[in-house]
Amino acid sequence: MNQLYYGVWDSVVYDNRSRNGVTLPEGLPLEQFAQFNSGNPTLSFIGDKGFFILSPHANLAYVLWKHHQRIAQESCGKCTPCRAGSRILLDALDKARLGRGHDVDWRQVRAVAEQMCDTAACGIGQTGPRALLAALDHFADLLINAPDSSALAHDAYSTVTSRCIEACPAHVNVPRYIDYIRDGHPELAMGAVLKHYPLVGSCGRVCVRLCESACRRKTFDTAVDIKNLKRFAADNSTDSMESLFADLHVPAEANSLRVAVVGAGPAGITCAYHLLLRGYHVDIFEKSQYAGGMARCGIPTYRLPKGLLQSETEVITRLGGRYLYNQALGRDFTISSLFSQGYNAVFIGMGCSQGMFLRLPDEDTTLEGYQNGIDFLLQVHDGVNSGSMPKLSGDVVIVGGGNVAMDCARSAVRLTDGTVHIVYRRTEEDAPADHEEILAAKEEGIQFHFLALQEAILSENGKVTGLRCSRMEQGEPDASGRRSVNPVPDSSWELPCSHIIAAIGQRIDHGVLTDEDGIQYDRRGNIAVNEALATSRPGVFAGGDCATGPTTLIGGMAQGRTAAQSIHDYLTRGSIGFVPRTRMSQLIKLGRFLDDGAPEVAQMDRPRTPLRALSPQERDHNFKEVDLTMSSEDAAREASRCMRCYRVFSVVTQLPIPGND
Repeated sequence: MNQLYYGVWDSVVYDNRSRNGVTLPEGLPLEQFAQFNSGNPTLSFIGDKGFFILSPHANLAYVLWKHHQRIAQESCGKCTPCRAGSRILLDALDKARLGRGHDVDWRQVRAVAEQMCDTAACGIGQTGPRALLAALDHFADLLINAPDSSALAHDAYSTVTSRCIEACPAHVNVPRYIDYIRDGHPELAMGAVLKHYPLVGSCGRVCVRLCESACRRKTFDTAVDIKNLKRFAADNSTDSMESLFADLHVPAEANSLRVAVVGAGPAGITCAYHLLLRGYHVDIFEKSQYAGGMARCGIPTYRLPKGLLQSETEVITRLGGRYLYNQALGRDFTISSLFSQGYNAVFIGMGCSQGMFLRLPDEDTTLEGYQNGIDFLLQVHDGVNSGSMPKLSGDVVIVGGGNVAMDCARSAVRLTDGTVHIVYRRTEEDAPADHEEILAAKEEGIQFHFLALQEAILSENGKVTGLRCSRMEQGEPDASGRRSVNPVPDSSWELPCSHIIAAIGQRIDHGVLTDEDGIQYDRRGNIAVNEALATSRPGVFAGGDCATGPTTLIGGMAQGRTAAQSIHDYLTRGSIGFVPRTRMSQLIKLGRFLDDGAPEVAQMDRPRTPLRALSPQERDHNFKEVDLTMSSEDAAREASRCMRCYRVFSVVTQLPIPGND
């Protein structure tokens, strides 16, 4: 196994070339860096804090040259130090890696690298040359006297990332699209996101903001409003979806292969989208009459207008794909019949369409006024879609603390003449729902009962009359660090109501798959998949809710893209299972390379730009969209708060890296 031969990391020098003992960075599991993919030794790793040489076969000039290739490629050209400096450094390293290190003016190289670090406008220029400067400080002879590496057949992989990018399941280049917005080009921002998934405006409305949780701006004041900047880009792009794809030329070599996608939800649409961009023939089989899956029927219109979602799902037909509606797995076709029809691979993205009830003792799910959250949201969707909203009479109790519970409650308050209550057994801080959703629910008059546990449904003559609950109290933290909750003895109380909606979870419909399909389930009842989203049956892949349990819109789209890559590998190479970008993220996480939170440059205190929204009075008994798109001025102001804290990480490996194309 490779060891650390030499390097510099975080200003500490390691040189084990001539020592009997070996010194290693404390707390860094370099043994897990030894192979980038199975059987492929890692020769070097380079990041913003320095470099590690892990093999005597590595050529320092060569690995730094590979690293600076990506820096020069990614330089946006907006600041002279990085635009010109990145090319100067690359040219110098090119000479060095060809054995001409004595022809390089290394004093000039140092001056240019230092100027980039001191004056560049973003993290690419500010941090990219640090490894080169460390090499010049401590191992300059290996650059000056580097042997000719032109005959080397090593492979390399680089990632330009940041904390927000790593936090995003789809690894969207957040700082880039924010840059475009700041410079007045929302259509370019839209294009940057379209590289990852097609539902840009939809995600800009309902994304769960994992990127904002990781934003380094939070260490100074508040996170950048990344979600609503994405929405702004989608809503203000001067290019239509048709024009964005008008000049698209798909590759011809793969266009005889056919892929069937089961389910027109976010995962299925994104999988189809990336396969179509690669030139495959794709058909999406959908059991309902429309595309969008749970994003369409499970997210209320006041959060996600259905006309917008429909316009974004039409990208599939623009790219040459087909929707086959009213086609249900297990009723109209099977996995085996899809292969019999000539499909070369199948992706299952059918979601979790079955809601769960409370499962209380002697529970009667046929009671009038008792529903699960999924059925209720479907009923609301169909009513709003048809122009005949359902009516509720009396008080409504929602049981649950997640986003589905908030969607149910905020929908119910628009439909009832009574009061809407939410019962949740933990504290408000422990509720999995987005904090903004809880605040919006409170604004709309919804009553919360935290640390309350449902005990029994009360009824008379087959109708719901109330919910008996008990008080809860917090106990000691469990193994995960989350504080337990326990019932308070003799604390039962009754909450009168006419409707109870259970919003405690959802699951997939196991009846659609049979033993003949050859698809196994995991211990949680989801379709079992490996890291590449391959199922137990060759050629069949699965992602989104049906493979993970209920997930987010962005999580489903990220899995759809991964599945498309895996299907492409399966159909072109006959092998699957390795995604270079995923592996690089694993190394970044293992090394905690992005854990530093302090800003490296001075920042002015600029609070987050407030988002405009309808007042609670304007929301009353209608499903108009609540949050409003930013103005151009607000978007530019908010975009200017981004610290552009990019990092470049690179590896060089001894052998070719699968999927590195």
